[in-house]
Amino acid sequence: MKYSILALAALSLMACSSEVEVNYKLSETVPVELYVESIYSTFDLTGVERVGTITADYVHLDYSQNGDTTVIRRSFEIDNSRGYLKNSHPAELQWRLPVVETKGVDLRTVSIQGFDEFDSLLYRIPMPQRWRNQLLNPDYIKHLERQERHRYEMTHLLKGPVPTKGNITKILEERGRLKFGLIQIDSVVTSGFQTLDKRECLNYTVYIKEKENFPYYIWEQHVNSKIGTEKFQAYNKGLSAEYETAYRVAIDPTNGIPCQEQEIKHGVHTMVNAKTGDTATFRSSTGLERLYTYGATTPVEK
Repeated sequence: MKYSILALAALSLMACSSEVEVNYKLSETVPVELYVESIYSTFDLTGVERVGTITADYVHLDYSQNGDTTVIRRSFEIDNSRGYLKNSHPAELQWRLPVVETKGVDLRTVSIQGFDEFDSLLYRIPMPQRWRNQLLNPDYIKHLERQERHRYEMTHLLKGPVPTKGNITKILEERGRLKFGLIQIDSVVTSGFQTLDKRECLNYTVYIKEKENFPYYIWEQHVNSKIGTEKFQAYNKGLSAEYETAYRVAIDPTNGIPCQEQEIKHGVHTMVNAKTGDTATFRSSTGLERLYTYGATTPVEK
């Protein structure tokens, strides 16, 4: 079902109520422990959803502010990934980079550092050489940096007074906060507060349509694992995908530090047979979750 339809249905039951002021002011550095978990699945030829890769990482974050610049510095701690692409999923290997520092002013990032270590990371992690060769493509680093910007933008989307419940799409449009080149935002909906990590966190969901032209990791999992079938191995050109995404954020409105993020992405992937030119499609489902905890101690790996 279309996310836009779901959003409208929810809105019919929800009226705008009180407002809350959202800001990103930090008087001192705030240490945060972040747990990241991602589940990647595709559908086999019978239509049954099959999980192929589950990634899980613990990283440490330091949030600070320098003038009007927000600085987010993260360092890798523990990996506990499993499944088909646990050591070679490009969208998830970014969490294993030693240090990444993102700087942003208001809604936009102004610099990202740390991804120049990605190639070195690929040689430190055991994986089949054919996967390593694919991931050494410099386009992947550009893609990972775009993802970093995307996460920053989604968690800095709100600013100033916003209704705690309701469709705030028009408000954000009027404030110029929904202008993005590569994504199409259908709507943004706030759904009130919940207590997370002893913080009162405001929930909002961004409904997005996205396109991607190099989903190699999904193709690899679907075609070469036990999920797919060998008949599709020749369909290795013209890879593209379209996603409908519900990106949910729970944020502490007093300082702008997230409490939780969840992404549910439903994708339709197109692939082309290099010899015949025939096309084929398959579907994927991706669930991403990130939990932010103030001053927590990272669990010991079992």
